[in-house]
Amino acid sequence: MKRTALSAAILLATSPVLADTPDTDEAQTLETVQVTATRIAQTVDQTLASVTIIDREEIERLQPRQFTDLLEGRAGIETSQNSAFGKTTSVFTRGSSSGHTLLLVDGVRMGSATGGGASWQFLPPEEIERVEIVRGPRTSIYGSDAIGGVVQVFTREGRKGPPKVSAFFGGGSFNTWEVGVGVAGGTDNTNYSFSVSHFDTDGINVQDGVGDEDRDGYDNTSLATKVSHRLDNGVEVFGNVLYSEGRTEIDGTEDETDFRHAALRGGLRVPVTPFWDTEFSVSHSRDENDNFNEGAFSSRFDTKRNGVDWRNDLEITDRVYLIAGIDAYEDRVDSTTDYAEDSRYNVGAYSVIQVGLGRHDFEGSLRYDDNEQFGDKVTGQVAWGMQATNILRLRASYGTAFNAPTFNQLYWPGAGDPELQAEESETAEIGLRASFDQGYLDASIFQSRVEKMIPVWPPENVDEARISGLELEGGYERYDWISRASLTLLNAEDRETGNELPRRSPVTARFDLDRQFQSFSVGGSVIAKSRSYNDANNDEQLSGYGLLNLRASYQIHPEWQLQASVQNVFDKDYETAGGYNQPGRAAFVKLRYQQR
Repeated sequence: MKRTALSAAILLATSPVLADTPDTDEAQTLETVQVTATRIAQTVDQTLASVTIIDREEIERLQPRQFTDLLEGRAGIETSQNSAFGKTTSVFTRGSSSGHTLLLVDGVRMGSATGGGASWQFLPPEEIERVEIVRGPRTSIYGSDAIGGVVQVFTREGRKGPPKVSAFFGGGSFNTWEVGVGVAGGTDNTNYSFSVSHFDTDGINVQDGVGDEDRDGYDNTSLATKVSHRLDNGVEVFGNVLYSEGRTEIDGTEDETDFRHAALRGGLRVPVTPFWDTEFSVSHSRDENDNFNEGAFSSRFDTKRNGVDWRNDLEITDRVYLIAGIDAYEDRVDSTTDYAEDSRYNVGAYSVIQVGLGRHDFEGSLRYDDNEQFGDKVTGQVAWGMQATNILRLRASYGTAFNAPTFNQLYWPGAGDPELQAEESETAEIGLRASFDQGYLDASIFQSRVEKMIPVWPPENVDEARISGLELEGGYERYDWISRASLTLLNAEDRETGNELPRRSPVTARFDLDRQFQSFSVGGSVIAKSRSYNDANNDEQLSGYGLLNLRASYQIHPEWQLQASVQNVFDKDYETAGGYNQPGRAAFVKLRYQQR
């Protein structure tokens, strides 16, 4: 059966074959397809949202040691870490709280129901095919946790062809080493990939004056697999798994944590008619932490989340698309802390419509959520875009969002408040995107108002924040040069006190530049942040800083590549969270093999 444009959109979201981006540099710069903004496949140029795509080629070029190396300094994104290598990490999107950015892994909703937010520190960069960052509210599509935006991680994918083996081995400073192997391939109807990797480091001393003043290590063993099979009648069965487990050492009363981090999803897609496709999927995620004090078990905070999603994609006309669906998930908490409740469910119904009229495009989304704990919520979003010239596209949007309280905020013994309401927000944005033959420039201005905010402690609906900002992002590829730059100007203010929200820098910037010389390439990244405050009272200031990272690679053979990098070249002493050290100058090397 001939697939319609919309059915291809469904497959782009989850199919290993169709989700692959083209191989040419120009296609990757200007024609990369994203699916996270609306669940409808669009090129980045077409979308009415502010979107950043990081593909596999860029991931390998940047040589990240941890997932946040890919995010830090991107337009609208700032990270904060309790030191490096597997330590607690927060991601602030457009100045919103760390629990206001939704993490999806191949469509699976991730996060801790107790602490809130996702365990970004456990995501293995080697298992990732691409990352889609959508800035701005997406609650009307995905539900709670998406006040600031959504980050979706797609794991490695198979392509049609014979099985091809890939492998890597590397090491460097802090007694760091890593190794991995994978195989991927496909036939006319089946595509598959399977890979495993291991990362191990002695790390650095996380805090001065705390614990034994020794290094605090981290190890992570990860497995990823993805498979899809299309039957003769057009029905497709698919499944994917990302699983990580390991140990991270910390300073303090509890000196190490064993973790398990998993995302599993499976389902089927059915072409009901040439203009209507339906998809049903089930998912399971885990965010589990078992804490130890000098080798003796101390505490456990485990979240298990089971979900189902039924969606329907309809192509009404060539430029009118409709998505409608129902999803539900249940959080279950298993902990040594005696919570008054240990589970809750959420059921949502959502719809997205896109309409094109001449040079204008319109988009709307509406969602209804029924949460067992705090009742029902209705959120929505509208957007408009216009192709002003051949290269310039304008856009504007307005959306509402909410964030559900965590189990800690609701039920922590002696301090939680079960009467807490969900945090709510309104966001307006205007933007433009200019696309050229070898590059692009994207600019947006936004303002958000977040009400009923819950401070770190005690849990109360007392705060109100107003966040406004300017984002600039651009990229240019010509001949053998590849460059990308971003700048964010942010004003994130607590309306009750007039203070800046903690750990949000008014200015962040990033610049990546790489040059190819036949088999040899060199590159570097500059990441800069202005000062911020570590606390809500703005008493403890975190100094601004600038980092320079350098890298090089050499193609020894068509199937073998040697990589090297030096991080924090000038050995800067800096913090992203008060009292937590970050690595000084460090060097790493890696040997890669990719069967052709």
